[in-house]
Amino acid sequence: MANQFRVLYSDIGGVLGTNGWDSEIRKGTCERFEVDFEEIDKRHHLMFDSYERGFLRLESYLRYVFFGCDRKFTLDELTRYIYSCSVPWPENIQLFANVKKANQIKFGLVSNEGQGITEYRVDKFGLREVADFMVISHCVHMRKPDHQIWKLALDLAQVTPAESVYVDDREMFVQVALEIGFTAIQHVSVETTRQKFLDLGLRME
Repeated sequence: MANQFRVLYSDIGGVLGTNGWDSEIRKGTCERFEVDFEEIDKRHHLMFDSYERGFLRLESYLRYVFFGCDRKFTLDELTRYIYSCSVPWPENIQLFANVKKANQIKFGLVSNEGQGITEYRVDKFGLREVADFMVISHCVHMRKPDHQIWKLALDLAQVTPAESVYVDDREMFVQVALEIGFTAIQHVSVETTRQKFLDLGLRME
């Protein structure tokens, strides 16, 4: 069965490492810098779509969201803390690298991430060494669940959804990928994802 698959696609946050800027990280950031989370979250929701689609740089997004008034911390301190919250999961990354190599298929990333955070995470997670290509929301001005971002990922590899496996930790995005025609897996743990790969006939080594 593995021969039917030519490309393995994956999200980054929640699959290969921690998320880059989700609600839990925002809450932790607000606690760390002693600012009101509800205020920040309201401002975040006004600006985040533009940021994640690539129409705002990280510095501009943070200024709008956090610096509407004087703060006891600097933009640089805030940015460095946000970066520090990104933690790779080496066992997960190695699993995808093994599947790619053992089955001689391409590996692509399809992720909703904004400028600044993306570049930091690509370096810290070592993603250039494992992924053949990346479709990141701020680079292409589209974000999941837009069908077009998955279509772009397919077009870049010149494959069909039936020839592709997609992995994401978010159930909704898995459902969208299934509707498009991918074989889609919801990542819950490295153990369950490894077993699902095996069930599909994908080799590990």
